Amino acid sequence: MRIFIGTCGNKVGLSRYVECFNALEINATFYRFPSEKSLRNWEKVLAQLEDFRLALKVFQGLTHPVGSPTWRKSGLSPEEQAALKGKVGCLRLTQATRAFFSQTLDLAERLSARYLLLQLPRNCESETGRFREFLGWARDLLAPRELHLALEIRWEDPELLEKLWEELKVVPAFDPLLFPRLWEKFQGLPRAYFRLHGERRGTRLIYHKKYTEEELQSLARRIKALSAEEVLIFFNNVYMHEDALRFQKILEAVF
Repeated sequence: MRIFIGTCGNKVGLSRYVECFNALEINATFYRFPSEKSLRNWEKVLAQLEDFRLALKVFQGLTHPVGSPTWRKSGLSPEEQAALKGKVGCLRLTQATRAFFSQTLDLAERLSARYLLLQLPRNCESETGRFREFLGWARDLLAPRELHLALEIRWEDPELLEKLWEELKVVPAFDPLLFPRLWEKFQGLPRAYFRLHGERRGTRLIYHKKYTEEELQSLARRIKALSAEEVLIFFNNVYMHEDALRFQKILEAVF
């Protein structure tokens, strides 16, 4: 088993970050596509790395309908956003989303990314019927590349995730501490993609949490019991950098 630990976004500079961790989920790509300057800066650091796992959180145009609060950070004008209404989000397969995914593949190639994370908001739950068309199309584009799709949905539907894994090898991404049903169902997969968000109150995620030593030790023991070939663990809470460092030390002791 190969284990890769990192955070969702980096709270410190990238050069310093990669000295601490062997994986990173870039979240900035969700809000807008990076400038050429930013991309070159990332390339400069990432090109030197070996045995590193990079995941890109895909642009929100693929997953979030226009009108979601996150679109305020898209850099697109109100007129540009209005033109996209009804054509993007919830894995619609349209001319616009094809173009966004093509841009994402270009990014992934330049940065040597190994995973593309699609995160779907709760308001996409009623539109699951269209997911397979988009994901099947995307999967065909990824076939010649060493690049995997991971999907996190903000509602619980183990059967949907199981179907997408079995048919298209889309890796289910979830928080193993907050969603025990998903842990039970998917602990036997060859790939695991975990995102640790903090706490859950009803349907809300509470990111302002520091994991206890007992929680991290328990998670480490569960990770050790997996039969997966590759495990990615990304912390996404307020204290993600500190907690990821602590978890690394705990894992070293357990293994």
